Amino acid sequence: MILGGALTVAINSFITPFMPLNQTVDVMVTKIFLVRQCLSGFAAFFLLAGAIGLHLAQQPRSGWFGSIAFVVAFIGGGLLVSVEFADVFVLRAVAQIAPQTSQALDKSSLLNTGFALAISFFAVGWLLLSINAWKTRMLPRWASITTLVGLFLISILQAAFGIVGAIIGNAIFGVGLIGLGWALVSGSYFTKSAYDFGALTKKP
Repeated sequence: MILGGALTVAINSFITPFMPLNQTVDVMVTKIFLVRQCLSGFAAFFLLAGAIGLHLAQQPRSGWFGSIAFVVAFIGGGLLVSVEFADVFVLRAVAQIAPQTSQALDKSSLLNTGFALAISFFAVGWLLLSINAWKTRMLPRWASITTLVGLFLISILQAAFGIVGAIIGNAIFGVGLIGLGWALVSGSYFTKSAYDFGALTKKP
């Protein structure tokens, strides 16, 4: 999860500002597009793996809400990895070989609906995961709040300030992910939590 959060911050801070606003056929054949989508694919994969670790770490206190959050986040993460894979290995190749076909695909309502579903499942899933992390108190609450706030700010700031706002929102989201991931890797949630993990897992 640390790698996923770090890549989210890095991509939006150092690559996205240099990308054209519209993803046209000419943009899809560029190397910067290839680099961004490859890194985005790795980020999505790391966050998919991170969602599994986050769920397992909090499972003793998550209950049904945590299970639902994990399922939605897992589905969203899997779909997002698929989208990034398609961008790198399918749609970019189509843009290089058959630009007119690529332009037609870009207008496909079915394709755009699929992309929108992937992003929606991912966003809602991590929204629920961050709420669950805040509820269980097994991980630093500042990290769960930052992740939650970052998700909201992506769309809010993008609507208000355009690409700059989206970059800021994604950076905040990434910082929250790094915080959650660091707590998992360091094991600090075992000792600094408001609850005793040993007592939670002890059989009656």
